[in-house]
Amino acid sequence: MFHLLHYRPEIIAFYSGAWVMIFELLGSRIVGPYIWNSLFVWTSLIAIILWALSLWYFYGWKISDKKADLESISFILLLSSFSIFLLLVSKDFFLSAISHNITDIRFSSSIIALVLFSPTSFLLGMLSPIVTKMRLIDMKTSWWVVGKMGSIGTIWSIIGTLAAGFILIPLFWVTTLMVLLSLSMMLLSLLCEHKKYVFLQIIMCLCLILLLGNNYTQAHADAQNNIYIYDTPYSHIQVSERLEKNTWRNIRDLKIDKVTHAGMYTDSTALVYDYTKYYHLFNILVPEAKNILMLGWAAYSFPKSFIQTYTDKHLDVVEIDSRITDIARKHFRLKDHSDLSIYHQDARVFLNTTWEKYDAILGDAFGSFFSIPYQLTTLEVAQKKYDLLSENGIVILNTVASLWWDNSSFLMAEYKTYSQVFPEVFVIPVTSENTNMRQNIMLVALKNPENNIFTSLNNEYAEYLEKKRYLNISEDTDILTDDYAPVDYYITKMAY
Repeated sequence: MFHLLHYRPEIIAFYSGAWVMIFELLGSRIVGPYIWNSLFVWTSLIAIILWALSLWYFYGWKISDKKADLESISFILLLSSFSIFLLLVSKDFFLSAISHNITDIRFSSSIIALVLFSPTSFLLGMLSPIVTKMRLIDMKTSWWVVGKMGSIGTIWSIIGTLAAGFILIPLFWVTTLMVLLSLSMMLLSLLCEHKKYVFLQIIMCLCLILLLGNNYTQAHADAQNNIYIYDTPYSHIQVSERLEKNTWRNIRDLKIDKVTHAGMYTDSTALVYDYTKYYHLFNILVPEAKNILMLGWAAYSFPKSFIQTYTDKHLDVVEIDSRITDIARKHFRLKDHSDLSIYHQDARVFLNTTWEKYDAILGDAFGSFFSIPYQLTTLEVAQKKYDLLSENGIVILNTVASLWWDNSSFLMAEYKTYSQVFPEVFVIPVTSENTNMRQNIMLVALKNPENNIFTSLNNEYAEYLEKKRYLNISEDTDILTDDYAPVDYYITKMAY
């Protein structure tokens, strides 16, 4: 035991490197439910945390010149643990206030990163200089000490990143991981054996244990009220129930990062959201269609409707998150069926690697309520879909936008992009033909418009097609490509 205590500075260097990366990854999951995870959120987190670390590397060396000992380290670990505790008890109020009052996601994400994540990063950045100074005996060996401490911190930063991304975040609640992170800091603070702070350390441990207990108590209470929380490798998911205002029917919702992505009537197989019914247009425009591909689909609402509606067609669903499929089986009556095949894969990877031919490709993959992942928006994707379609094939793609003003920027760019590949492209607004209203807008691309002719005037979907319209796209509208796809920028303009 004495031999192990001798290496306390090295142990602290190892933990501090892992802590920083785990803390950063957890930060994205904390922010995600309030501000959709995007390039801007990651940019803000990385920039602010690096700024905090660099600032305290500087001050850490300055402090270490005056006092580099276990007492200093114990106090810094105590403060780091306390800063995480403050983050956990204040985050919901603070994140809600910022997300509702600052409309530009670039500013809101920067402020959130600065207030919530820089204090802990500041403190963790101080540890490396102090533990390094403790091991500096003379200048002749300084290269070895600095190199060793730096290597230890870097190696365990890598291990912390891999552990958080591949194991911890997919398997445990984010709040639980934050509490355990804070508790581990407290244990190391105690390991420094300075009785000066023992009362505060014990109080801090008790507060963290109470917070952890409250978290599990709340989860149990939620389950009693048919509310279920899941953290997956990709998102934070909540399953809950509510009464529909007009009909007073019970609806079970699936929320991803606090935004509703799918719903199901608990007493019926009818589709809840109007836009999902528009996917059935594939059968009107290509009645001979047999093989259908769907990219994305949270709670599998349309795939279930597909199976019940058609007996002579097959649907392949590509869903990146296997946990969502498990949740759909548990809470949304998804059953295995011979006419339904599910592939747990990134949709772009699937498109790049499949050789299957399809009569229709349906798109409902979203990274947030507004945003289609940029890699599924580009000219290369449109061309790949065209190549995979049969002679009379079609694409039906769900977007959230308006037909005018800033809310139309992404829609206009996507429309122009598909128009470079498909001979006919049009859109169908789902809720209203009001050009300023943000709503679901279905983008339809036809590979062979001469053969995609709608003739049945009595068909229940006739009113959908009567709303179709062609967009006038300005010449300066971007064509989205793998090399240039500013989707996050467009969505930022639209999100509020």
